Amino acid sequence: MLYDLLKDFSGPVATVIAAGAAGFVAYRLGKSQADSARIQAQVAKRNWRTQNERVVLELFERRIAIFEGIRAVVSETLRTGQPNDEVYFKYVAAIDKVPYYFGPEVEEYIEKVRLLIIDLQLDASTIADDRNPDRNDRIRGRTRRMQELSEFYATAKTLFGPYIKAHQKVGAWMTEPT
Repeated sequence: MLYDLLKDFSGPVATVIAAGAAGFVAYRLGKSQADSARIQAQVAKRNWRTQNERVVLELFERRIAIFEGIRAVVSETLRTGQPNDEVYFKYVAAIDKVPYYFGPEVEEYIEKVRLLIIDLQLDASTIADDRNPDRNDRIRGRTRRMQELSEFYATAKTLFGPYIKAHQKVGAWMTEPT
């Protein structure tokens, strides 16, 4: 009788134990898969941040190279006061990629600087000719144009600065993701 009773309950008890074991295994497997997915998401987020930082760095390097080329020409023009064709062509080469890396306000300003350099070239050739009737006007105008060009350093900070400035804190992404 006891044997029959145990025999009657052993099948359902075994089923309940097997179902419990299967549930436990499924729970542990699901938990490990969730943990694995969370880790993969963290790795993906860090990879995206790394790639983003690389793009930001490349963009910075290209923009600063353009700016330095422009600044070198402006500096040379201010130093000599007499830009020649070589200086002008250096400027044209320096500004060639500006439309692709800077906004319209920078394009407008560099065009103004280009025209100043051309005017300063004309000033130099006119002033060199003692018999030119425009010589005195060009001498007075040259002073004003040199002053305008020297304002490049103050103007460039506000125009180029937002494009060149780092937009993210260095190392901020290295903290644990949330």
